[in-house]
Amino acid sequence: MKIDKLWGGRFEEMPSEKIIDFLSGRDVKALPPSDERLIPYDLWGSRAHVLMLSRRSILPVQDGRKILKGLRQLQSLHQLGKFKLDPAKEDVHSNIESYLIEQLGIDYGGKVHTGRSRNDQIVLDMRLYLRDQVFEFVEGLISLTEILLEKGKQYRSTVMPGYTHHQHAVPTTFGHLLLSFAEALQRDSRRFVHWFDLFNRSPLGGAAGYGTSFNLDRELTSKLLGFDGPAENVTDPITQRWEPEIELSYAIAVMLDHLSTMAQTFILFSTREFNMVRLADRHCSGSSIMPQKRNPCSLEVVKAKASFAHGVMMSLLSSGKALFMGYNRDTQWTKYWVMDLVDESKPALFVIEDVVRLLQPNEAQMLERAKEEFSDATPLMEWLVRTFKLPLRKAKGVMEKAVKYSEREGRDSVSYGSLKRALEEMKVRILLREQEMEEIQEPARLLARDLSIGAPSEKRIKENILSLRERNKANRRWVVGERKRIEKAKALLLKMEKQVVA
Repeated sequence: MKIDKLWGGRFEEMPSEKIIDFLSGRDVKALPPSDERLIPYDLWGSRAHVLMLSRRSILPVQDGRKILKGLRQLQSLHQLGKFKLDPAKEDVHSNIESYLIEQLGIDYGGKVHTGRSRNDQIVLDMRLYLRDQVFEFVEGLISLTEILLEKGKQYRSTVMPGYTHHQHAVPTTFGHLLLSFAEALQRDSRRFVHWFDLFNRSPLGGAAGYGTSFNLDRELTSKLLGFDGPAENVTDPITQRWEPEIELSYAIAVMLDHLSTMAQTFILFSTREFNMVRLADRHCSGSSIMPQKRNPCSLEVVKAKASFAHGVMMSLLSSGKALFMGYNRDTQWTKYWVMDLVDESKPALFVIEDVVRLLQPNEAQMLERAKEEFSDATPLMEWLVRTFKLPLRKAKGVMEKAVKYSEREGRDSVSYGSLKRALEEMKVRILLREQEMEEIQEPARLLARDLSIGAPSEKRIKENILSLRERNKANRRWVVGERKRIEKAKALLLKMEKQVVA
């Protein structure tokens, strides 16, 4: 008998390999070296730099040609999985330079570092890496938002209770709740886009942090690397190496806070006590001892990721304090922290998207719960104000008494008799009709009214969906446009390389 898992017999569908990987974290797998991720970025930066050196005649054309051929050969080996970093050579930059020297000799390979330092190399590599992560986070948010819009539209009329302080408040709809999450994710997308606005500038040419005596063409290398231009002060990106990392980590941490709020909401709604949604089997785990368990583990892990993000963010923020001018080796650790954060957080978008897509609301239970715990009290109070022109403070006093008397009757909604008694005690003389009062207490009737912008009425939810969809389309256009621009930069580099190498 072979056993892979110590649970699962009660499940119709087991978690996929991708979800199991998300749940198990680092329990049974190791992380690759950080600099392995930077190999393609370091090669890209080296190619742009060497091409520029050749065009500026800082390197003889024949030297540039040999080095570029060596870099392209190394890129092919990397793509085939045949180039591995040697720990004895300290970092990705040394490994690549060492390879060129071994293959071409020091007279050629030893020139690749001309006009550069590992300081501007690593800052460049990290900006290229982080920029790609920005695209992927925005794309993940776009996809998740689309699912929320789809489900928000589907359940726009599914009445449920709204909550404050974990207590019943007033009726709302499940669709309106899902759209509230989509609004938060839209702001997350804008934070990631803002990162791009702040840091899509090339640090290449900063060398050790103070430039170099070679007359480098930093405009050209910036263009070949898809940047908006070179950083205008070369000391800044070297000294503030931690800053792009903390900015990205903040965007991730806030995003994960939003995802963890969604997770906690769905966890509670899926409990027997609430019984308002059912999670798909593949987002639940069993117990190694209790055969009945169906635990919302995917969502619990999302909450853990948010806690992890907070810790990483504080580490990154602390690394940027009290730095002396120029490069400081303590900022080396920002690379590890932010890469760990990206690895831990990015899959959460897919997981939450899958949870929402497969979520099964118990609409009948939602409606019943919306009628409990005096959820009708606030709408009734506002009806008194609107219909009989009562001061809100007086109407609230009436409703507080009505709730108290109704509770004594063992009810969880305001009764006609209790409201009438409260009105008499407060010396409020109005003509109260029982049938009209009961109609006002129906949640679906309340939400069908033409409520103000942002409220959970049919009309306003439709408006919200249209607005969110347009904003999501704008985010998609931004990603597509920027990706195209970067692909054009790569194509230009390849074209100019061929002119040198031919």
